[in-house]
Amino acid sequence: MPFRCVPAILLLPLLSSFGAADEIPDFPAELVAAFEAEIAGVLEVNCLKCHSGAEPKGGLDLTRRAAILAGGESGPAVNLAKPMESLLLMAINYDGSKMPPTGQMSPKQIESLTNWVKNGLAWPKDLKTLHFEAKREPPRVNAQTKQHWSFRPVIKPSAPAVEGDWAKSDLDRFIEKQLHDHGLTPNAQAEPRELVRRAYYDLTGLPPEPKVVEAFAANPSPQAWATLIDQLLASPHYGEHWGRHWLDLVRYAETNSYERDGAKPFVWRYRDYVIQSFNNDKPYDQFVTEQLAGDELLHKTPDSIVATGFYRLGRLDDEPADVELAYYDDLDDIVTTTGQTLLGLSINCARCHDHKIDPIPQSDYYSLLAFFRGVRVRENTVMEIVQPEEKTLYAAAMSRYENEQKHVARQLQQLEEKVQADFVGVENDEFAYEANRVRLIEKRSGGLLTVDEVNHYRGLTDHRNRLRENPPSGMAQALCVKEDIAGMKPTYLLMRGNPQSPGDEVSPGFPSVLSPPAPEILPLAEGAVSSGRRTALAKWITSPTNPLAARVMVNRLWQYHFGRGIVRTSSDFGFQGSKPTHPELLDWLAATFVEADWSMKSMHRLIMNSAAYQMSSAGREDALAKDATNDHFWRYEMRRLSAEEVRDSILWANGTLNADRMYGPSIYTKIPAEIKAGQSQPGSGWGNSSPEDEARRSVYVHVKRSLLDPILESFDMADTDQTCPVRFATTQPTQALGLLNSEFILTASAVFSDMLQEAHPDHLDAQVRTALQRVTQRPPTDIEVARGLQLISTLQSEQKMTAEQARKFFCLVALNLNEFVYLD
Repeated sequence: MPFRCVPAILLLPLLSSFGAADEIPDFPAELVAAFEAEIAGVLEVNCLKCHSGAEPKGGLDLTRRAAILAGGESGPAVNLAKPMESLLLMAINYDGSKMPPTGQMSPKQIESLTNWVKNGLAWPKDLKTLHFEAKREPPRVNAQTKQHWSFRPVIKPSAPAVEGDWAKSDLDRFIEKQLHDHGLTPNAQAEPRELVRRAYYDLTGLPPEPKVVEAFAANPSPQAWATLIDQLLASPHYGEHWGRHWLDLVRYAETNSYERDGAKPFVWRYRDYVIQSFNNDKPYDQFVTEQLAGDELLHKTPDSIVATGFYRLGRLDDEPADVELAYYDDLDDIVTTTGQTLLGLSINCARCHDHKIDPIPQSDYYSLLAFFRGVRVRENTVMEIVQPEEKTLYAAAMSRYENEQKHVARQLQQLEEKVQADFVGVENDEFAYEANRVRLIEKRSGGLLTVDEVNHYRGLTDHRNRLRENPPSGMAQALCVKEDIAGMKPTYLLMRGNPQSPGDEVSPGFPSVLSPPAPEILPLAEGAVSSGRRTALAKWITSPTNPLAARVMVNRLWQYHFGRGIVRTSSDFGFQGSKPTHPELLDWLAATFVEADWSMKSMHRLIMNSAAYQMSSAGREDALAKDATNDHFWRYEMRRLSAEEVRDSILWANGTLNADRMYGPSIYTKIPAEIKAGQSQPGSGWGNSSPEDEARRSVYVHVKRSLLDPILESFDMADTDQTCPVRFATTQPTQALGLLNSEFILTASAVFSDMLQEAHPDHLDAQVRTALQRVTQRPPTDIEVARGLQLISTLQSEQKMTAEQARKFFCLVALNLNEFVYLD
C-alpha cells in the first residue's frame, strides 16, 4: 500500500499512546501472578529465541510490554481495543503467519496467551524487560574455527635464545625462556639418589637395587646418567610399564562387563603385543596403523593381526534389549576411543547432534563411524595367528590336544548328568552358560554329589580352561578384528542417534575442521575380506600433515614424565580443553618426534636428558607465590606411585616379585570372599594361580571389569569402561586399610620379616637398616635406624609380642612410609 502523509494533529494521540504504553498500568494481582507463572515461560520457550535482543526478527521485540504494543515490521503485535484481531493471536493460531515456525503451540499455551491479550497484556510493574539468554549455537566449521591452535599445521619453531648455562638442550631453552618471562628461576638439580629412583620408576615402574643407586651417587656425571637411561630403555620391564600407560588409553580389560561379565578369549595377547611393541621401539605410526588396520596390511604378520584386538577391548552387552542400538553403542565406543586417544578430540559428543563445544558437525561423526561400519563387533572373532612349521609334529600335538579336550569334556558331562534333573526354574537357563556351572554344581555338594566329586568338577573345569588358553604351538589364537564385507550396509546420519531414524547417507571422511584430504579407499579386490577403509583412516591419522596425532602423543609422553601434559586435558585438544602452557615447545616436540621416525625411545632420551626433567621437586616460597600450580615447570612434580607400582614395589621389597616371567595368560591374585560377594555370582570368573604366578607384575593380573584387585582398585587403577587419559591420585580410607590390614599386606610383611631374618640372622640393627634401604632406595640415617629399633622394642615390651611378631609389624610400618609410596 502506498505511503500516505498523515496530518501532524492526528499523530498527537498516537504519540501519547506510545508514552502511555511505556508506563505499565496497575493490573490485578491474579493477572500478574498468571503472567509470572505461565506467560513468561511460554514466551521464553516459544518466542524469545527470535524476538529478543538488539536485532529481533521482523523488528518485533517480545521482551517488553511497550515493544509488543509498538510491534514490528508488520505492525502492532497486540490490539488492545480488538484483542482477537491481534497479529500475535493470529500467528499462534496459524491464521496467516505461523509462529513459532517449528510447530504450533499446545492448546493450553494458546489459551493462556489469548487470555493474557484479552485481559490487557498484564505485566509486573517492576519488570522492565524479560530476561532471555539465547542458547549457544554449536560452532560451525569455517575459516575462524579452523584457526584454533591445535587445528593448525605443526611448524617447528626455533628455540629461543637464553642466557646462562642451565639449559642442556633446545627443550630447556623453551622452558627457561618462559620462566624468565614470568620472573621465575628453575629449581636446582635433584640429588643423585632421587634421580636414579625417578628414572627407574618412570621407565620401568620398579625401584632400583641399592647397589645401582650407590654406584650412580658415587659418579653422577652426565655420561653416567645417559648410560643409565639407555640401560633402562633396554630393559624388558620398560615395555611392561609404558605398555600399561597405553592400555589405560585403549580401555583394556579382559571381560565384557554387564551381568555375566564373560571373558574375552585370548585378549591377553593384545597386552603382550603392546608390551613387545614398546620394548622394540616400534615406530608410533606403525604401532597405530597395526591396531587400526593390521589385518589389511599388504605384509600382515601375527603381530599385526593381534594388534587389531584393539577393536574388541570395550564392554559388550551379550543380551541387549535392542540389538541394533547395542551395535551402534559398540561402534560409538570405537569412535570414542579412536577420537580421544589418537586425535585428542571428543568426536563422540556429536553422535546425537552437532558438537556443542567443538566445530564437529554430526555428519562428521558418522563419516568417521563409516570407516568401522563393516567391523563385526558382536561376534566371536578369534582366529589362528601362527602356522606350524612342522606339519607332522603339529598334527601329533593336535591329536593329543583334542583327545585330552574330549576326555575332560566326558568327565564333566558324567558329573553334570548326576545333577541336571535336580535343576529348577531359572537354573536350567543359567546352566546354558559355562561360567555358571561350577556354582550350580557346588550347590549339590554333600547331596547328589560328594565333596570329592565337586572338587574334581572344579579341577576339571580349570583344566579345560587352561587347555583352551594354551593350544599346541602352531595354532595360537588371538582375539582380533573381522569385517562383514558381504553384509556391510550404507552408513546414515542417525537423527538424535536413533538407529530407527536414519537421515542422509554419509561416506567415510575425516573431521572437516582439519581441512583433510579425501580418504584414499581402493576398490574392493575379488575375494577381499575387508573394505580397506581402516587402512585409509590409519594412513591419514599417522600422516605428518595431520596436525593432531604427533601433538597428542608427545603431550602424553610429557605427561607421564612430568605428571601433567603441556596440555593438561590430554585427550581434549578442542575448544573446551586446556590451552598449552608452552605451545611452541609442544610443536617443537611434535616436529622432533616425526623427524625421529616416530621413535618413542628417542623422545624419552630427549626429555630425560634435559635439565627440566632433572630438577628437584622441592618447593620454594618465591616460586610458589608466583606459580603455585607449576604451570611454567619451575620444578619437578612429586607424585604418588601408581596402583601397579605400589603392589609391585611391595613384592620387590620383600624379595618375592617374579619379574623375570613375562607374557602369557593373565594371573589371579587372592581376593577376599567379602569382595567377591559383591558380584551377582560371587567368585565367578576368578581363578587361582600358583604362588609364583601370584607374585608376577601387576600388568599381568587378570582385569575383570566387575571384580578388580582391591589393592589396585583402591590406588586408582585405570577406569576399564572407557579411555583413561589421566589417573587421579585420590586419598581415601581404603588405601590405608589395604596397606595396614589387608591379607595381602600382612602376608607381604611376614615374608619381608623372614627375608630380613634370613639375610641377617639375629642381627636386628642390620635387619632394620636393610628394610629401610629397600623401601627408600637410600642408606637410612642412624636416627631412622634407632627409631625402627625403638618401635620393635616397644612392641615387645608393651604389646607383649615375640621378636618375630615385632619385626613383622616393623616391616608393615616400613611399607607404609610416605617415602615408599611417593616419588620425588
